[in-house]
Amino acid sequence: MVSQPQPKSSLGNRSVALELLRTGTPYNQTLSPGITYLAVCGTHPPAEFRVNLEQFKFVRYLRLLRYQAGLGSSMQLAKEALQDILTGVFEVIPALQMEAGVSEGWLHLRLVMTPRELAMLPFELALTPTGFQGARDKPFLLNQQRLTTLTREVRQVAPRTYTWPAKPRILFAWAAPKKAVPSDEHVAVLRDAIAPWVRPKQGSLELEADESPLLTILPEARPDQLRAAVVKAVQEGNPYTHVHILAHGMLLDDPDTGQRFGLAMHLPRPTLAKDGTTTQTDRVDAARLTDALVVVHNDRTYRPAVITLMACDGGNEGTNMAPGGSLAYALHMSGVPYVLASQFPLSVEGSVQLIRDLYPRLLHGEDPRIALYYARNAISQGDFLDWASLVAYARFPDDLEEQLDKAQLQLVLEMMKTATAWTDYLLAHPPAQQDTYTMVQARLDAAIGKLEDLLSQRVGPVRNPARLAEHLGLLGSAYKRQAEFFFQFSTIQVADADWSAQSKIALARARDCYQRGHNLLLTNHWTGIQHLSLVAIGQETLEAEHDRWCVVLFAAEQDLQNSTDEARTWALGTLVELYLLQPFTKPTTDWVTSKQTALDKACRYVDELAQSGQPFAIESTARQLNRYVKWWANTYPSALTAQLSEMATQLLKRLTPA
Repeated sequence: MVSQPQPKSSLGNRSVALELLRTGTPYNQTLSPGITYLAVCGTHPPAEFRVNLEQFKFVRYLRLLRYQAGLGSSMQLAKEALQDILTGVFEVIPALQMEAGVSEGWLHLRLVMTPRELAMLPFELALTPTGFQGARDKPFLLNQQRLTTLTREVRQVAPRTYTWPAKPRILFAWAAPKKAVPSDEHVAVLRDAIAPWVRPKQGSLELEADESPLLTILPEARPDQLRAAVVKAVQEGNPYTHVHILAHGMLLDDPDTGQRFGLAMHLPRPTLAKDGTTTQTDRVDAARLTDALVVVHNDRTYRPAVITLMACDGGNEGTNMAPGGSLAYALHMSGVPYVLASQFPLSVEGSVQLIRDLYPRLLHGEDPRIALYYARNAISQGDFLDWASLVAYARFPDDLEEQLDKAQLQLVLEMMKTATAWTDYLLAHPPAQQDTYTMVQARLDAAIGKLEDLLSQRVGPVRNPARLAEHLGLLGSAYKRQAEFFFQFSTIQVADADWSAQSKIALARARDCYQRGHNLLLTNHWTGIQHLSLVAIGQETLEAEHDRWCVVLFAAEQDLQNSTDEARTWALGTLVELYLLQPFTKPTTDWVTSKQTALDKACRYVDELAQSGQPFAIESTARQLNRYVKWWANTYPSALTAQLSEMATQLLKRLTPA
C-alpha cells in the first residue's frame, strides 16, 4: 500500500463567484477588443471590462501552446501574451479585488461564463493579479502565498442539494483503437487509491484482494459498453460515483456544429473508412458520451458525482460559433457536478501523475476544491503546460464542508472495517507469511492514524461535542480492535513480538478514548459501557466508577423507554452488559451475594434482545460477551474475571442458543 494524503482543512467561506456576461446570444461572437463585457461579483456593482485580443491572434496563440507545435520561443511568447491579457481581466474587476485580494487563506474562485468566446480562454493560465499575495510573475493557481483554486460553472445546472459521495465506486474505461494509452499505469494508480478499502475475497483459500465492489475496469471501451456498465450499476442499487476515462481526443468536424473535440473509442467491429481503409475507431461526440454516462431509471436520473476525462482536448471548446461546448462542458450541463478535463493536449506523464495525486485525495474525503489545487501543482513540473491545461467544471452542494466532515469519518470507519476483515481472514487461515501479518497490522495502524488526525482537527475552542464524542468512541473501538488483533496473534505465536503486552497497551488507549468520549456526551451510553468494561477487566473493580455506572444506566433506560427499533435494541445490549458488570461496583466481599441478582436482570434483557429481530445488534452484543470469555479472562486471569467469564457464558447461551 502507498502512503495516502491527509485531508486538508476546508475552504471555509472563501468561495467567490465571478460571472462574466455580455448581451446577445452566448455563441456566434468572436473575440474583439471592442466588445464590452460585464463582471458580476458578490453584492458589488457590475463592472465593465474588455478583452484586448482579436480572435485570429487567440487562435494562433492557442495553436502555439499545443506541445505538438514544439517547445520554443514562439510558444513562450504566446504563453506570456495570453497570461498578460488574462491576468489583466482579473485586475480590472474591482469587486474581485475587494472580495478576495486582501484576504488570507484559501480562495475558491467560481468562474461562471455564458459567452462561449470567453469560455475558450484558458483563464487557468493567468498570473497572480495585482492586489493578491504573491509575486505577479507567478501563476495564480500555483501561488503558494495565496492558495487559490478555480473552477468553471454553468448557470443552474447541477442541483445544490445533492449528496457528495462518501462511499466510492469507480468505473475506469480506456480506449485505444489506433494509438496506445497508459492504461496499465492508470490501473495501478487507481488500485493504490482504493487499497485502504479493499477487503479479502470471500470463499477463497488463497489470500486474494477483492477489488470488484470498488473498481470496475472496462478495457477497449465502446460507448454501448460504457452505458451498459452504468445502467447495470444503477439497477443493482450501487451506481458509480466516479468515472475515469482514458482515451485519445480527436477533432470532429460537423457541418452543423462546427469543429468540436470528441473521444476515440472502439467500434464493435472494424468498418470501412471513407478512404478505403478499415478502422476500429468510433468518433464519440459529447452527446453520445453524455448519453452513456447519465441514465434514467424508474423516473430518476443517475449521474456520477465525479468524471475525470484523461483525453487531449476534453475541455477544449472547439468553436464558439455554434451552440454547445467541450466534452467537459456538455457533461457538466447534463448535471454532473464535478468534471475534470484538459483544454490542451495532455502529456502521458501528466495524466498519470494527475490521478496519482487527485484520486487518493478525493477518496479520503478531502475537499475537492483543495484537491484540485494540489493536483494542479503535482503536474506543474516539466516543460508541458499540463497544469494550465487542467480545467474543472464544478457545482458543489451548499453544505459540502459539513458533508465532507461526516464523509471523512465514515471513510475511516470503513478503513477500520476493512482492516478487521483482513484480520478475521488471516486468523481463519493461519499460518501465513510474516509480511501478511505486517500488512494487516499496517492497515490497522493506518486507520487509527487517520482517526487521530481527524480528531486533532476537531479539538479546539469551537467544536461539535456530539460529533467529537462519536469520533472518540470510534477511535476507542479502533484501539480495541487493534488490541484484539495483538491478543489473537499472541495465541498463535507470530514471530517474536510481545503481542500480549502490545494488546494491553492498546486496550488502555481504548479505555481512555471511551472515557473522553463519554465525558463529552453523557447521554451516549455506548461509550460509557465500553469504558466501564475495560476498567472492570483491567482493575477488577468499578467502585470508583459507580456514579458513571448509574449515568449509563439512566441513559440506556431512557433510550429503552423513549426509542424504537434500532436505538432501543442497542439500549438492550448496553443494559445486558451493565448488569453483567454491576457486581464490580460493589466491594469484593459483596460479589457473591450481588452476582445472581445482577445476572437475573441481565438475563431478562438478553432474552428481550434475542427476540428483537435485529441480527446486527444481537451479533455485536454476542461478540462483546465473547470477549469476556475468550479474551479478557485469558489476558487478565483472576478469580473475579473467571466469574465474569462464567456469567458472560450463560448470557451467550441465552442470546445465541445452539
